[in-house]
Amino acid sequence: MKKRIIICMLISVMVCGSIASCGKGSGSGSKSAAEATTTMTAAEAETTTEKATEAETTTAESTEAAETTATAANNNGAAEDHLADAAAVLNNINNIDGIGGGAGVETDTADTKQEGSDTYAKVTDSRFTTVDDVKKYVTDAICGTLLDRYKFLYEGDDAYFKEFDGALYFMSAQRGSGFSYTGEPVITDVTDDSFTATVPFDNFGGSSDLAVKAVKEDGKWKASSFSVDGGAENVR
Repeated sequence: MKKRIIICMLISVMVCGSIASCGKGSGSGSKSAAEATTTMTAAEAETTTEKATEAETTTAESTEAAETTATAANNNGAAEDHLADAAAVLNNINNIDGIGGGAGVETDTADTKQEGSDTYAKVTDSRFTTVDDVKKYVTDAICGTLLDRYKFLYEGDDAYFKEFDGALYFMSAQRGSGFSYTGEPVITDVTDDSFTATVPFDNFGGSSDLAVKAVKEDGKWKASSFSVDGGAENVR
């Protein structure tokens, strides 16, 4: 009887030990699974963050590219809108510079006046009957520092236009000037009230670029300054 009881107790201890061992092993297994799950979640989170960052970068680059393209398109459109304005401005400055060179004004060379060493011929050009007409013609086309360059046409002791006995005369000696354009203008630096027109021209046998700054004054587009091949302002 005692022998049977001892055997039962041994069996019981072995079973309990086995159960305890299984429980411990199971717990250890559960912990490892949790850790694995936690590690995987962190990796996935990092990957997700990287993908989100890449997506944001791609979106930002796409937005910037789109904005740059839109800006370029707008600038090109604005430049094209000023082609006619540029043509008028360039034509006006060419005419005024030509007059300053003693050309482009119809005169009667048989009717002259002498003042010192300067000879003036009577103006027969329908555009000009008085000095004030000349001044208006110039100031309607140019402004800014260009006025200082061309005011000799109607102002000063040696003005190219003068009135004698109520009639207008012009100092028509040829001095060589004007711009012989050899290409189409390129419009840049466009704002609501200004732009720059750059055009190639024949500079006494050589090729140069004339850059004219145009501004809107009193509702009119006028040349305000120019440079030749990036040189000094209003110097040719």
